[in-house]
Amino acid sequence: MNKRSIPVSLFALTLGFLFMQPIAGKAQNNTRSPYSMYGLGELRSQLNPVNSAMGGAGFALSSNNFINTLNPASYSGIDSLNFIFDTGVDGTYSTFKSQGESASLQNANFSYLALGWRINSKISAGFGLNPFSSTGYEINTTAEIEGVNAEYPLSIIGTGDISRAYAVISYEPVKSLSIGLKTSFLFGTVEQTQYHDLTIIGSNSVINETTDYFHNFYWEFGAQYAFDVKNYSITVGAIYCPGQQLVNRHDVTTYSSSGSIYDESSEYEDNFNIPEEFGIGIAVSNNKNLLYALDAGFQKWSDYDYDLSGVTLKNNPYFRTGLEFTPTENFMAPLYKRVSYRIGFQYAKSYLQLRGIQLDEYNVSCGFGVPIRNNKSKVDVSFEAGTKGTTSKQLIQENFVRLRMGFSLKDLWFQQRKIN
Repeated sequence: MNKRSIPVSLFALTLGFLFMQPIAGKAQNNTRSPYSMYGLGELRSQLNPVNSAMGGAGFALSSNNFINTLNPASYSGIDSLNFIFDTGVDGTYSTFKSQGESASLQNANFSYLALGWRINSKISAGFGLNPFSSTGYEINTTAEIEGVNAEYPLSIIGTGDISRAYAVISYEPVKSLSIGLKTSFLFGTVEQTQYHDLTIIGSNSVINETTDYFHNFYWEFGAQYAFDVKNYSITVGAIYCPGQQLVNRHDVTTYSSSGSIYDESSEYEDNFNIPEEFGIGIAVSNNKNLLYALDAGFQKWSDYDYDLSGVTLKNNPYFRTGLEFTPTENFMAPLYKRVSYRIGFQYAKSYLQLRGIQLDEYNVSCGFGVPIRNNKSKVDVSFEAGTKGTTSKQLIQENFVRLRMGFSLKDLWFQQRKIN
């Protein structure tokens, strides 16, 4: 009698679709950064806990034990009998400092879902969902009343997310060389609400709501080439993302606290662009217990201008590096010897230049991967601590710690078992 092995459990898939909802939902507040009020908000990387623990590096890493979404060519590393299901959650605690004042905020979110499998000996595929950018800020200030020597309270609140739903195809034309294509559909909304509290002059408050609806396709290309040098396995990876313009519907509504509508408008705009991105990486393994990865790249934001007062867009180079140590993969060994231990560092410049200063971000990380189900699947955890921004010229510096947890579930889908 022939029986096929049971694929990834219904329970795991159900969890995955539950994880998808907060990402795809509207105005989820996936960030609390005040810098998310500019442009498309805070750009979210495609990192899972494996990449993030290694400083965010991954252009040259294979998708053997987890799905490496940083390079679509990596899907060729999926074993021919395996189906991989990845999902995860992250949480961030941030403190903000400026002009001697400080504040702290925290948020937690489901962060990604990815699936991958091999179609045949040369082709692999996958699909998934993760955030592309997030907006979440609140500014409480005052504004002047024209013709009157008085000020009134003004609150500005921004929320929203742009999500990425994608499909991947990876092809291995010759041994050791793989190329990949990721087709993404970007979609989401960004909202800003301004509350003008005019009760100080005995008038109804005025609320101004602005909503931007974004969507369009986005393309990512990747390649990886592996070779051996003495006792080391070396993989070189590269990615390229052509620029893309998002379709943007811009809605504005102004109304009073009594419900009277003063103005409504809706129009399509074409001033939100995603620039080209270039990246290259290398991974070196001793084929025993050590894996080192290094990435570098940049996005060409300087080609665009969002027409924001005091804001200039700049190219944002980044550098990421990390190391993984796994004592042994022998499933009979004690658990602590089968755990993968990781450390990393990354540096990046923001695409925002404010008051003549291009913002920097530094990040150190560590983490581990705990094998489960006879080393077939893993629970991965990463810890990050970093800083971005500055207190110079009355800007804001954010110091943060971030915890990511991911589940990489691997099942045999295409193996036939014979039972006598």
